Amino acid sequence: MTKWSKFPEFPNQSTNFRKVVFGGSLGRRTRRQEEESMNVVVRTLNALALIVEAQQGVSLTVASEKLGYPLATMHRILKVLTDEQFIRRDPVSLEYFPGRRLQRMSSLARRETLAATAEINVRALSEKFNETVMLTQLIDGRAVCVALAESRRPLHLSVSVGQAVPLHAAASARVLYSDFDDDSVRSLLKGHPFVQLMPKTPSSVDDVIAHLENIRSFGYDVCDNEFDFDIWAAAAPIRDASGAIVAGITLTTPQERSQPEQLRHQIVGAVVAAAEDISVAIGGAPSRLSPSGASA
Repeated sequence: MTKWSKFPEFPNQSTNFRKVVFGGSLGRRTRRQEEESMNVVVRTLNALALIVEAQQGVSLTVASEKLGYPLATMHRILKVLTDEQFIRRDPVSLEYFPGRRLQRMSSLARRETLAATAEINVRALSEKFNETVMLTQLIDGRAVCVALAESRRPLHLSVSVGQAVPLHAAASARVLYSDFDDDSVRSLLKGHPFVQLMPKTPSSVDDVIAHLENIRSFGYDVCDNEFDFDIWAAAAPIRDASGAIVAGITLTTPQERSQPEQLRHQIVGAVVAAAEDISVAIGGAPSRLSPSGASA
């Protein structure tokens, strides 16, 4: 058991230091002082939450009105948050937006939550169908497998963590950039080798864009003998709080194990549900799209 030592004395500690750090004589703060200190913390957090949740600039006046704080109090709070780079003030509109430190904290939190949540969902989806399930992310223009749960059956797609999959030929890749406009898709695939891996492999940017339109309409993509021989796959995008696609989850299976058609619909529904569970866990909203409207 860990033993905790007595709170250490500070050598040569000045009275002023004790007052600044501890708000008065060490250990002798009144209940009123404690309440006032907590009130400042709560007000600061409320101001921070207001700016984060607004998804647009917030002026000093608007912040004061919405939170019910005096202008002078609101100004002091916003100045501290700005000085500490949790928020930033636009020099033209004079409105406040999330700052560098807040964005970094948010990014780190999403990344850790994504990794933890995805691991649970990837494993659960794999165990449900006893098939290989992987998580992919777009990293430096490459679709990379970042998490994997392999089927226990002898016959399954061979893939490993860290492996990149073809941007044009894999559903696990296409869902990652399905929100890109056509020009951005062409830019991403510029110089990309459209290797004809299978007879049904997309052979041009236009073929890929047609796939992307289906993803936007139905919320998922399928790969039917496009990436590897006799392999069928279903993939769905994972979105963060801003609605941006940050990853994709994919289940792959040999063709014969994806029959009958009803089973494919069950797999698609489970893949989309897993993607939505992960999205919600990292702050995203559930999709309003229904996978029942598309054909595999």
